Amino acid sequence: MEECQHCKSHNHCLSKVNLFKELGVDESKSIYLTAYHKDIEKNDRVFSFNDPIDKLLILRYGKIKSLIYDGEGRENIIKIYLPGDIIGENSIFLDQAYQADGIAIEKTGICEVDKTTLRQILVKDIDFSIKMIKNLSQKLYESEKLLEIVSIKDSYKRLAAFLAYRSSLTQNNHVELNQENIGFSINLSRETVSRRLTKLEQEGYIEQSAYKKIKIKDLRGLINLSNT
Repeated sequence: MEECQHCKSHNHCLSKVNLFKELGVDESKSIYLTAYHKDIEKNDRVFSFNDPIDKLLILRYGKIKSLIYDGEGRENIIKIYLPGDIIGENSIFLDQAYQADGIAIEKTGICEVDKTTLRQILVKDIDFSIKMIKNLSQKLYESEKLLEIVSIKDSYKRLAAFLAYRSSLTQNNHVELNQENIGFSINLSRETVSRRLTKLEQEGYIEQSAYKKIKIKDLRGLINLSNT
């Protein structure tokens, strides 16, 4: 772990996070001075269940899966974090612990930001505080939406709903997750995801344009399909 000189000099971490883009110079400098970066290898642990959440983690690149294990030791994916995501922002004013394990899906870089510094900024910057509240509200909505999707019994409609959700969430007509990670996210096997993607492609809803890249051709159609 080392002071994040690259992020300080190139505005690398904060430029990926909408929440921090409108901070003033002094506030941005305060965050940079307390930031440290880590580069994590694929399958390495980022955080463990019951670890204290004493810092915010900003994902610079790569992917992290948050998961719990059932009684038979099988993984249940709670969330997949992508570049620009923040981990732990809902615990800024609370002394909480992680309720899941965090594992790097691929080689991943994170930037750790001191919670005390953010608390001080929130107290004196009302606009930033409001933006933080909006951000947390959005995260709550996303969690509830994903639970709603996972509850869909039909695997074809569940996958359609997930692809529509991811496209709308990122405001991008490409979903860049591989079949295994999609399956983890919505409790489907990779084989089931593969078969359902092929069917969605044959029916004109999507196009599998490259490895880990799915082009959404008919977003409205996916939404209508998942609601039937």
